[in-house]
Amino acid sequence: MKESARDATWVHSIDLAQEADFDLGSLSVRPARCEVESGGVSQSLQRRVMQVLVALAGARGSVVSHNDLVIRCWRGLSVSDDAIVRCISMLRKLAADYPEPPFAIETIPGVGYRLTSSRFAEDRPAARAKRQARLPAWIAGATLLGAILAGIVLWNNRHWTAGDAHPTSVTVQPFETLGNSSQTQSLARSVPNEVVDALGDSQIEAGLAGADAGKASKPSGLVVTGVVRDDATNSVVGVRIEAGATRRALWSAEFRRRNSEVSDLPLEVAARVTDVVNMINFARNADPPLTDDTALSALLQTTDMIRDARGGAWAQMIEHAQGVVARYPKFAFGHDVLAYAYWEAADNIDVPDRARAMSNAARREANLTLKLDPQDAGAYAILAGQEASYDYGAQEAILLRGIKTARHPKEALGGLYSGESGLLQNVGRLREGLTIQLSAHAVDQWGAPKTAKLAFTYANMGDLATARELIEKGIRLWPNHSGIRAKRQFIAGFYEDPSDALKIFDSLDALHSPDESNAIWRTYIEARATHSARVSGAALDRIRHAADKGVIPREIEIMMLAGLGETEAAIGAANSALDHQQRLEAWVLFTPITKGLLTDRGFVPLAGRLGLIRYWRGTGKWPDFCTDQARGSECSPQLVAALRA
Repeated sequence: MKESARDATWVHSIDLAQEADFDLGSLSVRPARCEVESGGVSQSLQRRVMQVLVALAGARGSVVSHNDLVIRCWRGLSVSDDAIVRCISMLRKLAADYPEPPFAIETIPGVGYRLTSSRFAEDRPAARAKRQARLPAWIAGATLLGAILAGIVLWNNRHWTAGDAHPTSVTVQPFETLGNSSQTQSLARSVPNEVVDALGDSQIEAGLAGADAGKASKPSGLVVTGVVRDDATNSVVGVRIEAGATRRALWSAEFRRRNSEVSDLPLEVAARVTDVVNMINFARNADPPLTDDTALSALLQTTDMIRDARGGAWAQMIEHAQGVVARYPKFAFGHDVLAYAYWEAADNIDVPDRARAMSNAARREANLTLKLDPQDAGAYAILAGQEASYDYGAQEAILLRGIKTARHPKEALGGLYSGESGLLQNVGRLREGLTIQLSAHAVDQWGAPKTAKLAFTYANMGDLATARELIEKGIRLWPNHSGIRAKRQFIAGFYEDPSDALKIFDSLDALHSPDESNAIWRTYIEARATHSARVSGAALDRIRHAADKGVIPREIEIMMLAGLGETEAAIGAANSALDHQQRLEAWVLFTPITKGLLTDRGFVPLAGRLGLIRYWRGTGKWPDFCTDQARGSECSPQLVAALRA
């Protein structure tokens, strides 16, 4: 595509953030939020589906050609008709869900589509303002500030990628099929389209190869190939990313779903491939670039493990990262991932001397990273994590310096913002924490950890609807990610109705690798539902035993005790953890479940042990529950006196 043609597609493509709200019949459409509402009930649409709806509605009854849809919704990328048909089908299903369909979409054979509706009326600014006024003031403020910060972060990220001398292009080959079932054939068509869509959304130039493209050809950039097969119960998609010039494999993975649950499998594959391609794009365009395929493959294996860190994986992480550093000692991000691997090892080694050595190695590699590249985001988060556990002031100084300076890569940049959000939540400043976590998610939308943490943040702020929506998105895209599963447990167990929570845990148990902690969660939920002293007593014993054995974190134990009305026992569990030199995340004190702890006489001494009093007093930034007039009763006179001392 010539440069002028590429620029034209960007000019005419739909930017949902800039699209005004409008109505279609009884349906209110909010493009910037990918949301529609009717009768007070809202639902979300996939981004691409919303773009197609905006394109069709904007024609106000005129026909929109296939080519126009590709230009406006896919930025001129090569996509098959299946991608367009899928979006049209989802929109028709949306309209059919209402007793009086708000719109209809007519197919004009060989030409395109035409949307008709009884109403094509743009929202008036006053109506929009009226809806926003119904939101609590802090949500409106946080959303606005979050949008501003997200815009700044995204500008920074684009500023980096705009300077890339050789932006990565991706060719997605037709996927092979091993089997003749209609489901296998359908997946083989839909997965490549979803991959191209997702890559396009992530600013990567991507397109589908022709059906007759063979492996003898050598396209430039990257090549995505795949095989779809099924057995008696599962559909399996194997995906491979190759270097186009050499056809050497850089990365591969296998995705598996039950045959009855494959509808979201293309989305899962597309999200993972996009995440990996973003990392390849960064590494190949770094200064100096990582050009060796073997080193690049080792880097991808390491970052895959970082994305879903498991306690026993640190040795492999160190081995892979050391290989990258040995081959490319001046590649700053190689030292960054090696620092993270050492940090992970220090957190999982029980022998104090070895753990201390790993921690020192992490600090050394992080400092070397910043010496090579001060704009590397990951090193700042690692250095902040090396500070004393409850010295929030020292940690925040490093995080804020990183936020001011760092520019890349987007995965680590999102992690840096997420680190500052976590610190703010640890000191009871949840409103600001939400704002920063929104920015983290905006920067790294293809990373499961950012989605999981954003859902967690919303849940602890009392916005269950948004938390539920985000975690369900996470389950669709990353069903086997440990962070997504843990946050789904958390949201269901603490915030859903007990009967609904138990159904969710049934679905978690049905996964290929059920979590042994599910049984403890069930015990807690059943005790919460029965209100029986006998049942609660037995549950308390099981919860304490599970925490002692490491089956559930101490923070979950504290929340479960508080949720069963055992406030004194919850504070006792927190103090006991500190007595035994166990690290405790202070956010656990500021949830709707544990709010009763705030007025207990044991809270102020506990807050002192956790470094909170020192932080609040030293910065003058008090926690939300002491600055929100509606929650004034939760800020006890004892705490106010400690803060003013």
